[in-house]
Amino acid sequence: MKKFIILLTFFLMTLLSLSTKAHHSFGSTFDESREIVLEGYVSRVRYTNPHVILYFLVTNDNGVEEEWYMETGSPISVRRINFNRDTFSEGDYIRVTGNPSRNGTNMVGSQNPEANLKFVDPVSGEITGGLGGEAQDNSVYGMSLQLSNVIPNLSGFWTGNARASETGRVGAPRRNVPFHDLNEEAARLQSLFDPMDDPQVWCEPPGLVRQAGFGPHPLHIEQYDDRVIISYEEYAGRRVIYLDQREMIGGEHTHLGQSWARYEDQKLIIESSHLLPNLASNIGYLLSDQTTTVETYSRNDLDDGKAVLMMEMLVTDPVNLLTPVYWARGRFGASSYQFTPVNCVKPLTN
Repeated sequence: MKKFIILLTFFLMTLLSLSTKAHHSFGSTFDESREIVLEGYVSRVRYTNPHVILYFLVTNDNGVEEEWYMETGSPISVRRINFNRDTFSEGDYIRVTGNPSRNGTNMVGSQNPEANLKFVDPVSGEITGGLGGEAQDNSVYGMSLQLSNVIPNLSGFWTGNARASETGRVGAPRRNVPFHDLNEEAARLQSLFDPMDDPQVWCEPPGLVRQAGFGPHPLHIEQYDDRVIISYEEYAGRRVIYLDQREMIGGEHTHLGQSWARYEDQKLIIESSHLLPNLASNIGYLLSDQTTTVETYSRNDLDDGKAVLMMEMLVTDPVNLLTPVYWARGRFGASSYQFTPVNCVKPLTN
């Protein structure tokens, strides 16, 4: 039992870092203990959420040309190294270093494309270019803290991950690591979790906790007199949340549930229930259909006026959690942004 507790604690301490790398656990699809190097001509690029995929043609040992694909991070992560939809074109010759698929299919993955994806001269084999450089900063400064009706100004695009180490003022989480207090049955189920069972691997909806709370991806907020609309880049989620407790969807449970909102002390508070069972993260932690959440949104701008949206979430699940789970995340305001479309690609199978 002591060994199990130590192992479970290790998984929990890595929960946050793993969640920012991919919409599902990278190790569920790729063998991270091995690394291969491939070269070939780019055939097409799928620059969409939840992952950017680069297809390229490789000539095998028998002289036959095969199409492979390389899976990288989400658009929001690769934009930081200036990897955009125009970076690669059909016919570019590239060298790919990455982890092969676990099932032997023509897939390779890299969580560090800046180091593992290079332009190469097909004749000499010399590297001619790569990714990197400083990405364009479209942060918002001096944004009004309140709207004309004296409610907090939360409207617009919010991107990035404002950590305490970067800002000194905001971060995630600010208290305990999420999901450390599982009851005995939930801990047993977590010990049996296989990353390939993550529904996100197979392009299924993620659920409110993972969509709204745990993911670091961009979101857009619209504020109206009677409602708030929150849209998410990854998974293309969209919530219309009214400022009263009207029955929006009756008693039906859905992935995003039933929510109502209110303003209090210059904060937007959203309470949600009627959620379907869903995993809380890419490495498991099943939450039941009795889960309820409280989201709190507020402004927490930096001293230089850089706009920051603070999101705090409290998750209660009487079925699987011994105590409520709390964490917080900050995002920076963006002066201009356009959501990347969602076009999830399931892993290849033999």
